Amino acid sequence: MDFPDPDSLAMLLVQQFLSEQGYSPALREVERQYGLKYVPEKLPKGSMLLELVYQHMEQAAAEAAADESDARLAAEAEEEALLKGGSPNFAMEHVACVQNLHSANIISICCWPGSPRFISGSGNGHVQLITFDGDLLWTQQLTGGGILSLALHLDERDGRSYLLAGSMDGTVTVLDAQEGTVLASSKAHTKYCVRIIWAPSATTFVSASWDQSLVVHRWIPQSQSNEAMIEELHREKYATAVSDAALLADQATLVVSLRNTNFLRLFSLESHKELRKVNMNARGDNHVSFTASHLDLSPCGMFMLVSTDGARIIMFRVADWQQPRNFFGLQVENFHQPVTTWHPSGFYFFAAAAHGQVYVFHVGSAKVVATMKAHDKNVRSLDYDKQQSCLVTGSFDRNVQIYRDATPTEGSS
Repeated sequence: MDFPDPDSLAMLLVQQFLSEQGYSPALREVERQYGLKYVPEKLPKGSMLLELVYQHMEQAAAEAAADESDARLAAEAEEEALLKGGSPNFAMEHVACVQNLHSANIISICCWPGSPRFISGSGNGHVQLITFDGDLLWTQQLTGGGILSLALHLDERDGRSYLLAGSMDGTVTVLDAQEGTVLASSKAHTKYCVRIIWAPSATTFVSASWDQSLVVHRWIPQSQSNEAMIEELHREKYATAVSDAALLADQATLVVSLRNTNFLRLFSLESHKELRKVNMNARGDNHVSFTASHLDLSPCGMFMLVSTDGARIIMFRVADWQQPRNFFGLQVENFHQPVTTWHPSGFYFFAAAAHGQVYVFHVGSAKVVATMKAHDKNVRSLDYDKQQSCLVTGSFDRNVQIYRDATPTEGSS
């Protein structure tokens, strides 16, 4: 039998379906509209359209089952890797205590990668570069009040080092990290600047604030002694205060957490638009039982730790924003300031706890495998330098503690 051309064949399949289902008026209207008389003998079999539909449905179901199987195998492999990773004997050795660095509480700490020194920010606006031996390399007094956030950028292009500082009064400041001189400053917010992030070049950065905004900035380093201008590229307004923000491994997407909402926001640094909302409730409901207070991306970029304003820490898988782990057992106190930092292996992370303690969680087992009595008062900041295998902690007791790995690190997640 000679088949008609594809268009005529498609019309015949529709006409056959209408005829077989008893839709005679519709069949007559199709014949009138398209000038094509339905001749059943032109088709070799009956119900050909339905057969094609069911074939498509079966193929789609088979592909979905294969995808589900692949996803299940990937999840099982991930689970096995997490459980096997790390050592039950994980420990940190105390190296040094640098005392009485500031005349006010230490709020922020930033390691200098590969060098035995760190940058600290205090509650009275002082920023200092200090060696592990306690030698003061420079100090700078900023006018915006307490330093809530620090971010260091080592520019490989010109060999210079730049430091960002976010202050209590909403000011953002760019400093020369080697010299401590102020290069640029802007009153970007009206309330606390809780997070400041290079995004990711030395000329673009982001600030997040309790004034319910996230701001993308641009500045151009100047060779002259005059301060550079900071340009506001975009201001994203939210309905509640921004509690934190973190840059994903693609270097183009920010995760933004807000107070009193069960959603994380994904924000594009390229389009300056919100990409999607992520519901932190595993059941998908809209009940708000916690605030995502601190965000921390894993070294491999696959997981995001979300510290709540209570004792719970949630680990999300960035690929699908599911929750492979929840961590409990962290001892907290009133007015707890959640903060975590990852071990570079990806099998552990450190979390600030009550009474100046630091807890070490094993990711695979979700258990606390070590505790350190690092300080006498609240641990306010943690940072880990992969190159030196050391943890640096800052506290309201005005001291900085330095720990190093006591055992070799094992792989990476």
